[in-house]
Amino acid sequence: MRVKKKKTRKKTKALKRIEQEGIRKLRDPRFLFHAARKVTQMGVVGEERIKVLLILGGITRHTPEPASIILKAPPGTGKTTLVKSVIRLFPPNCVIERAGLSRKALVHGKGSLSEKILFINEYRCGKDAQQLIRLTQSGEDIEHEYTTISGRHRKTEVAERFGTPVVLTTTTDAVIFPDDASRFLAVHVDDSPKQNLAILLSRAAKPRPNDLADLPIWQAAMSMIKCKPNDFRNPPKWLQDVAKRLPLNDVRVRRDWSRILSFCNAAALLRGFESDRLVDIEFPDYCVVYRILEPILSASLKDSDAPEHNVARTVAKLNKRFNRPVTVHEIAKQLRWKTSRVYKHLQSAAKRKLVKYEKGTRQRNLRPISARKHATGRFLPSPHSILKLNPEIGKSVKYIDPFTGHWKKITR
Repeated sequence: MRVKKKKTRKKTKALKRIEQEGIRKLRDPRFLFHAARKVTQMGVVGEERIKVLLILGGITRHTPEPASIILKAPPGTGKTTLVKSVIRLFPPNCVIERAGLSRKALVHGKGSLSEKILFINEYRCGKDAQQLIRLTQSGEDIEHEYTTISGRHRKTEVAERFGTPVVLTTTTDAVIFPDDASRFLAVHVDDSPKQNLAILLSRAAKPRPNDLADLPIWQAAMSMIKCKPNDFRNPPKWLQDVAKRLPLNDVRVRRDWSRILSFCNAAALLRGFESDRLVDIEFPDYCVVYRILEPILSASLKDSDAPEHNVARTVAKLNKRFNRPVTVHEIAKQLRWKTSRVYKHLQSAAKRKLVKYEKGTRQRNLRPISARKHATGRFLPSPHSILKLNPEIGKSVKYIDPFTGHWKKITR
């Protein structure tokens, strides 16, 4: 009996120590940076942006609209290993991992999907299963009517599943069904020669010790992140300026905006850990999310057929052909558009800094146009521009860069 009590006390002390260490990690403003470093210690080479993205994406399980992320890459790029390494930082009881899903597997599973991470190794799991995943991503409770037979007795029952999980998955398909694609934040795994060399060199070098002893501490820390019922009820006014400057010509921006807000909420939960006040998005949270998401979102724009990008590509092509700036009529002729349509999308392209009007005394609608050499094609407006438009934020803002762990300062 004494031995049993002694073991119980020892176990209690160990759990308390793990909890205290987890709290210490959460109090560190460099939490995201250190979490990504832990994934590197597990043997994942490079992919710094995806590591931080998946970690923060997993934390969105506590937010009103959890994120969904799909990694796209050819076979053999290690995308599944990357996701598996990240989700090891989360408590095992919040992770549901499946190689795939049968037609109705999701609805017949046990327990709520709320605050869960659903990891599907390969997204190609059949139309019925994908339809159920889409319903859960939309926040809808899923119900399925089925028939049971016991001897001569037949009856109809209804299986139900509730809650919206974070959905993480991978695919080798270059093209995804459009409705599915818009429900995921699609990220391309790095398959460049530089990344290939980095992986080969890491395997050729002396193996580093893979210390997993502190994984329970990371899992305890992740389990302590919570969203209170009244959090995120008072969004800051400057968020409206961000919304107004998104690529509004593309209807997909509606779902992208929900994802952006979910990531901002997750960053706010980390920053507001142990705070007695209700948590709301603050400007440093947007700065962190901008650093992580902007390259991914802007890359999706460049790959798209958004009209302003079509105009910018045409301007660049004509600049090269004529070796000079071009006119609206020349752009319209090349695209076979009406000039009114060109004017409309030129304004958007100029605002997004894809093209520029050449200086001159002529009216703006008659000025020649050039493509910018290093057109950014931003999806999200830069934190600096939002700071300039909204003096109530302050003259300067500091935040921790999730990739370097260093403080950064933005000044108006």
